[in-house]
Amino acid sequence: MNHLNIVEKLADIESDEILKRMLLKKCKAIVRIYMVEGKDLASRDMGGFSDPYVILKLGPKVFNDRKNYKLDDKDPRICKHWDFETVFPGCPMLFIDAMDYDELFGDDLIGTTSVDLEDRYFLPEWRALQDKPIEYRQIYHPSSAISQGILRMWIEINPTKVEPDKQPRVWDISDKPKQEYMMRVSVFGTNEIKMMDDEGTSDVFIRCFFDSKKDALETDTHYRC
Repeated sequence: MNHLNIVEKLADIESDEILKRMLLKKCKAIVRIYMVEGKDLASRDMGGFSDPYVILKLGPKVFNDRKNYKLDDKDPRICKHWDFETVFPGCPMLFIDAMDYDELFGDDLIGTTSVDLEDRYFLPEWRALQDKPIEYRQIYHPSSAISQGILRMWIEINPTKVEPDKQPRVWDISDKPKQEYMMRVSVFGTNEIKMMDDEGTSDVFIRCFFDSKKDALETDTHYRC
């Protein structure tokens, strides 16, 4: 057995010993879920997009964000985080439901996803990551095998007892307020404009607009150019 194989073997033994100690010792932890946004959420409304919000469940504790539903939005910006207290080993599954708000006929499930937190907690590679990766989690409805959209999020698991100077950072992912801007377009010249008049000239002007031509802005007209 060469030196590299010996090192790898010792690393595996050490990892197994660490895992055994973790399994034998109860550890209270904070599971922090950062929910950034939903993408391409399936519609549960006739003639429009869903009015989505999320429900998070870990054991008996539930966070229901129904009062903050997003009206007619398939790509809702959620920009929040929630904390759950739990114990490892023995942590239950995390369930996240994307719901469609409907005051008249009752809310409908858009899709759901579940996370095995113990798989992460006991995985050395995941624990070694200082910044946990952003996940794009597909959500599914019991009636279909097709994805009903994506939740963009990430999860952190931290022990409850931490020295004050080693407290994990709480990321501010709140949605930034909208700002107004002025966009200025300068037209310096044109090249190879097609001649549209019978005499071989055109009366050229430039029109600029965003979504609606009724708010268009136009330059002066340059006749017979």
